[in-house]
Amino acid sequence: MNETLPFPGCDLREHAPRSAREKLGGLYFLPRTIDKMRAKIQGTLGLYKIGPGISMYLFEWLGITEADFEAIVRSGASDDEIVAWLHARTDRSKYDWINEQLENRAIRDDEHRTAVLPNYPILAHHPNLRNWFEIFDLDDAWIFDPARLSSGSG
Repeated sequence: MNETLPFPGCDLREHAPRSAREKLGGLYFLPRTIDKMRAKIQGTLGLYKIGPGISMYLFEWLGITEADFEAIVRSGASDDEIVAWLHARTDRSKYDWINEQLENRAIRDDEHRTAVLPNYPILAHHPNLRNWFEIFDLDDAWIFDPARLSSGSG
């Protein structure tokens, strides 16, 4: 089945994208965003999305558009080629600030938690969890938890 996909390693119906904590080219979240964009292009995004969300903040802070990023990914570029493309178009002196923003991004308050809960039902069992990197790690594990999948619960 996967042999017909242009990006067989990015079928996010079968596994999670790379961790938000993984860095590529000096940036957190870039490998995850690449995986999600490849999955979007081939129609295997599953429960994931590009935006609204952290990937859109990453694009904004880097000064690139989703369409431009999609075009380089769609071209079949490797991770290294995407990094080279990004480095040629963005201000690398901002990367530390961007990484700090990403690392510290969190659910703001109870109203925000209530708004995101339908998209992250695992949060109902973790009322004190606020940091998005931690939420993504937990949510990725929950999405592909064999016990949850075999029980058919959502």
